[in-house]
Amino acid sequence: MNRLAFASLFLLSISASFAQTNDFGIVRYASPKGYELIKNNKVLTYFKEDKSTGAYCNFFIYDLMAGKGEVQKDFDYAWDNLVQKPFKFTGAANLQPLATLKGWQFLMGSAKYADNGITTLAILFTFSGENNMQSICILSNSDKYKADIENFIASADLIREAVNTKPSMPSVKSTDIAANKTHPPINTSLLNDKSPKPEVWMKSRFEYDMMKRRSETKYEWIAIYPDEKFNPYMPTEGYAGFYTKNKSWGSAKWNNNRLDVISQNTSYYFDKKTASTMQSKFDSKPNYYKCKSVDGLRIEGAYTQYSSLVPSSKNKPQYLIWFYKDGSFDDRGISVSDLKNPYAFADDAPGKGKYTIESFSIFLRYADGRIKQLGFSGFLDKDPATVTDAYFIGRLIYYRKDAGHNSNLNKINN
Repeated sequence: MNRLAFASLFLLSISASFAQTNDFGIVRYASPKGYELIKNNKVLTYFKEDKSTGAYCNFFIYDLMAGKGEVQKDFDYAWDNLVQKPFKFTGAANLQPLATLKGWQFLMGSAKYADNGITTLAILFTFSGENNMQSICILSNSDKYKADIENFIASADLIREAVNTKPSMPSVKSTDIAANKTHPPINTSLLNDKSPKPEVWMKSRFEYDMMKRRSETKYEWIAIYPDEKFNPYMPTEGYAGFYTKNKSWGSAKWNNNRLDVISQNTSYYFDKKTASTMQSKFDSKPNYYKCKSVDGLRIEGAYTQYSSLVPSSKNKPQYLIWFYKDGSFDDRGISVSDLKNPYAFADDAPGKGKYTIESFSIFLRYADGRIKQLGFSGFLDKDPATVTDAYFIGRLIYYRKDAGHNSNLNKINN
């Protein structure tokens, strides 16, 4: 089986001429014809609506993210957080049998629910492998989009075979962490990665988020390697080990202050405005910033995605992680789905351990043996050693919230 050809689900065979294919994460697909597209760094949204009747169809292609341990847990997490919660229904998914495509396991599930009194179909695909997961969600409240859905599913594929990327690293003794012992510096080359280091640029732009129904600042990254290889996004796990694993490359070549790019069968360019800023051909002002290296960085403070969160003085589970200059961390629950039951999923449970940072990746080595690799960068073109108001972990912004720290984020973002 080399395609997601679930045509039997829709009672006919597919024979179609597809549009130009696109890649996002590990997914390759043909853009649905006649649909509008909204992009951000975590999800691509294709949507079409008949305003006269209210009929609509949406395709949500979510980016690769850290997995939950195995394919069923990955699907359950995605069904809960990408389908049920945002679209406000509680129905269970009708699952199809487990399947494998290019070494990636995947599950497909569907359900019908009432959206403003109209029967709506929700379909979810979740792919699992390499300790990661990626999901596609389809929503429609009308049979008129049946062919669009069939064609999209028939066009979908994965860009490469799954590989085992889990690094082999020594465990950390829980007794050492409990005693808060100071450890000697840890070898930062956890992957023994001899590949070239990328030049990483970060994009900041204010735009509309269809899912959240509001405008907000979006952040994205691009990577340029010394041999002119180009990647248009930051993987969830960052760039450590990425060079040897990635099989789909664009190209980027500097011509004085102009960067000429070919990516996903499209040619475009950037104009460098200063040593650390550049502007794409699509934008009216510079909004790309050259990220400074984070190799060997040691940070300190309490960080969370929620700017209003106050760190607990009683060490209770929170969506927050503490970092310390000695290379240790205390994860209070940054990956937990339900703070009332923080240990429901062992892979996401709170825990302490040691961290190292290299190649725009942070490695969290938990005392219980877990290892997480997530993308990591400072804020725009600021020095991550001195500007500590916010960092990006797994491509998400984490604000510093420990008592006594006065954030200058609003000033440095202007």
